[in-house]
Amino acid sequence: MEALINFDAEQAVIGGVLHDSSSENALYAIETCKATDFSSRDNQTAWRAIQALSGRGRYADIVTVTELIKTKDPQYQISYLGECYKNTPSQANLKAYADIVREYGQLRQAASALNKGLTVLHDRHHEPTDRINMVLSELASIGADESDQQIINLKDHQSALLQHLEEISQKGGSITGLSTGFENLDYMTGGLRNGDLVIVAARPSMGKTTLVLNMLERIAITNKAPQWALFFSLEMPAQQILQKVYASISSTPLAQILNASIMSDNTGYAKIGTAMEVMQHSKLMIDDKGGQHLTQIQSRAKRMAIKQGKGPAVIVVDYLQLIRAEGESQTIRIGNVSAGLKNLAKQMNCPVIALSQLNRSLTGKPTLINLRDSGSIEQDADIVLFLHDEDYEGQRDEYSLTEIIFAKNRMGRTGSTFLQPELQFSRFSDTKRLPTPKDDQPAKPLKKLYGPAS
Repeated sequence: MEALINFDAEQAVIGGVLHDSSSENALYAIETCKATDFSSRDNQTAWRAIQALSGRGRYADIVTVTELIKTKDPQYQISYLGECYKNTPSQANLKAYADIVREYGQLRQAASALNKGLTVLHDRHHEPTDRINMVLSELASIGADESDQQIINLKDHQSALLQHLEEISQKGGSITGLSTGFENLDYMTGGLRNGDLVIVAARPSMGKTTLVLNMLERIAITNKAPQWALFFSLEMPAQQILQKVYASISSTPLAQILNASIMSDNTGYAKIGTAMEVMQHSKLMIDDKGGQHLTQIQSRAKRMAIKQGKGPAVIVVDYLQLIRAEGESQTIRIGNVSAGLKNLAKQMNCPVIALSQLNRSLTGKPTLINLRDSGSIEQDADIVLFLHDEDYEGQRDEYSLTEIIFAKNRMGRTGSTFLQPELQFSRFSDTKRLPTPKDDQPAKPLKKLYGPAS
């Protein structure tokens, strides 16, 4: 079995840098290798001293490295540095040696993670599925070092930008990311961008789940070329999600599907048949396991991407406050969740949409301040949009409008647009209308017409 160590390369890196720590090859090695990439304590001590001197802008040679090591580790065999220096006559292959040291360091990191994973797998304090997901999440963090990212002249991005502009032009010129299926939302966002964390927040029963399900329907079901999408439903079981999608697709009141009255005549049977036919093209994957930990969501998303052979077009989590995570307080826990979801968006290279609850007692239009008690949501999010309806406590009818408030939009417009709520059909639709001034509206009875709309 391979020892996962190349001691000669480690010595060559240390000796090569000691010849001239200011050379381009030496600076590459200092950037590329971490102390933990070296297998022995002596090599790690020498490398930490070299990096410390370099970080202070000082030259690292045998004399300066020796002096620094003596102050922290008097027992260190200084003669060892001389051996490294003598055995490496030049810096000719220093970059190659540095790459070897880094690669072997990553192999040992992976082996260590596997050994820790074996311990986790035998830990009876966690459920079997939790143990597996914890191990997979740990392994997923091992990959190429960030130093692989090259620094290049900005002008070298021009060809990629030109290709990007051509692609946008072919789409019609206004959508640069993933279309939500709503013209009004796409106008505000330009489409959802890969790596973005999008927060959809509102008071209970405003229609948050309905809105994101409508987006998923247009992306993964009714689209001419459906793309696969992943929906983590931590509250609603898959059967209820399907009922809402059936209502939207077939333009059937959700109540008729819930009580099966749609099956009372041939017209209803035909609508169900049409919905079933449309669903044959569905690429919407549902994960309705409740009480999931953040690491579970991350690892289950990565495992599903492996099964599908590519990453999803979008990931939706309903909703953020139900995700388990570490933290001494609710604020810290939610902050860890929002940061973890942002990292998931970057790792999976797709938008992640997370729903968030606001207090039912909130009056008036919500603002970003209503998120600030929830950790770093506002900081981590690229887009924060609120659903607001003046008729929330009144009667929603064909004249009602739901205001979509873009309180934060890192790469797009802030402000408001509107959608027409058709919550009896579990859907919203685009509209060109604007709200009617309150003075011109007749009084409406203070009751909810459609009941709860998740």
